[in-house]
Amino acid sequence: MNVTEKASLHPCVAHRGWSGAAPENTMAAFRLALSEPAVGWIELDVHLSKDEIPVVIHDASLKRTTGVKARVRDKTAAELAALDAGSWFHRMYAGEGIPTLSQVLELTRGRCRLNIELKDGEPDKDLLARKVGELLRAEGREEDSILTSFDHALLLAAGRHAPRTLTGLIVDRRPSNIAAVLDSLGAKLLSINHKYVNVALLAQTEAAGIEVMAWTVNEQRDLNKLAAYTQSFQLCTNYPDRWLAAVK
Repeated sequence: MNVTEKASLHPCVAHRGWSGAAPENTMAAFRLALSEPAVGWIELDVHLSKDEIPVVIHDASLKRTTGVKARVRDKTAAELAALDAGSWFHRMYAGEGIPTLSQVLELTRGRCRLNIELKDGEPDKDLLARKVGELLRAEGREEDSILTSFDHALLLAAGRHAPRTLTGLIVDRRPSNIAAVLDSLGAKLLSINHKYVNVALLAQTEAAGIEVMAWTVNEQRDLNKLAAYTQSFQLCTNYPDRWLAAVK
């Protein structure tokens, strides 16, 4: 099997952008991921701002990546954009703000597909799913995006508000009866901690027509091991360069 075939068998998903080399969930990390032509997917996280705009950040709190003691939902999108979400990673990224999902959709249009995690813990789950669904529809990105979540209620809401968009359940455990669970949610993707990926799971999901994404695979030895599987599934990593070395 040549490199192109292996890359196609195990597509790279850049986790929060190229977050091993740039601050996660920033435009810098997304631009860096796009600089590698072999990266076909970017994974990112979405919360709602105070003015109900989908914004790209992992935590509900701003403390870890901006140093601000406040919640995402207590700031407007404009206020979030003005924060420094880059200096914590390296001073060269000082001034990188928190982007809106709309900005990322514009940046990646025609260049990369998106795996959008709807973050649990939102006070109004239906509103989050509706706002993201409306944006995907307005931007014509319903069919080249995936909506994922740990939260079952969020996935059901996503199915209502973005019926043309594939949905996926995220799990951090060894799944049981996974086909029935996904079917009850209308989901077609299993996003799972890579340590639970094995031949038996892949046979089960393949038989049920379920796509698989393994997260977050950062160690070279783990990437090499998973890239050697003959079954098809996505590899989500902070280091697309290490993924490329594995498929080569």
